[in-house]
Amino acid sequence: MGVLDALTTGLTQAGRRPWLLIIPVLVDLSLWLAPQFSIRVLTQRFLVIWEALVRATYPSGQLALMEELLQTVQQTLTEFGARVNLMDVITGAWLGVPSTIAATQAASRVTFISDVVLAPAGLSLNLPQVAASPWRTPPIEVTNVWGVLLIAAGLWLVGQLLVALYLRWAAASRSLEQRSAASGEDPWQGGRGFWGLALRLTVFGLFLGILVFMLRVPLGLAATLLFLSGSPVAGLLFALVGGITLWLLLWMLTSLFFVSETILLDHQPLWRGLLQSITLVRLNGLPTMGLVLAINLLMLGFRAVWGLIGSTPFGAIVAIMGNAYLATAMLLAVFAYYENLRSRWQAHAAEAANQQK
Repeated sequence: MGVLDALTTGLTQAGRRPWLLIIPVLVDLSLWLAPQFSIRVLTQRFLVIWEALVRATYPSGQLALMEELLQTVQQTLTEFGARVNLMDVITGAWLGVPSTIAATQAASRVTFISDVVLAPAGLSLNLPQVAASPWRTPPIEVTNVWGVLLIAAGLWLVGQLLVALYLRWAAASRSLEQRSAASGEDPWQGGRGFWGLALRLTVFGLFLGILVFMLRVPLGLAATLLFLSGSPVAGLLFALVGGITLWLLLWMLTSLFFVSETILLDHQPLWRGLLQSITLVRLNGLPTMGLVLAINLLMLGFRAVWGLIGSTPFGAIVAIMGNAYLATAMLLAVFAYYENLRSRWQAHAAEAANQQK
């Protein structure tokens, strides 16, 4: 199965299974209509304390040279605090559907090239956003750090449960022939099975988030050094560290691209799923990279389309529906592509075992 075959299969199957759009549509509608959980006041308090510490630490002559830097930091943090909505955390899942509404969200695997690999290096695109709902009530200010952490953690866990439900529903929608080809009885059936699946996917999401954070730390330090010093040496260091970091991120996230399928479709434990995904990608590197690039380009291009047509309430609803359909189609395309890779890998292994006998 080639990349185009997989994408065609996904688009066709998503059109025949419109009920799979319910969860991503409901999530985006909730973000569009629910009041914003804002941290604007908390950000302003932090800025006041930070500025006071800076002015108490540095002499007046050095502060005069840093005035432009201070204004830039203040403006950036003010805009960030006004834009952030803690409700967006519900979309913060590697396996989740990218939202058309969330202003800030952790990248999913169908957008990771633009959001995880390119964005930290300053190569992200400024795309149009869907307009805010005219029926949204005024924002709710969260003024306590512990409140921010509790709300964010709770919404993130809710997002993981929704992802597990969405993926299990999509997997169960496959044809009878595909389901009968799966090994053994489906352990994800019933309430206990669902919680087991949600736990494995959540642990995988945490594991992946920690890896991405560890790889981003050197890049962040190099960027900070370049921002503070502006020297050519710092620029060279940033370019070197950035190139290595981007390559490692691309390699790692592509190698782990099929871990959820090994867990969901093959019922593998997490450690074996990691190894199986890495093995499949290593044996089919270029075709898999082609699939990853095609999916990411499609999602990135249509993100701009949804922003353009979402300037009115009717256009926003169309954008929400269109994004849910496209993301579901990409998920089903990955299912089909993975099953083809796995069957060819198993056939090759069986043939090699027979030759050894």
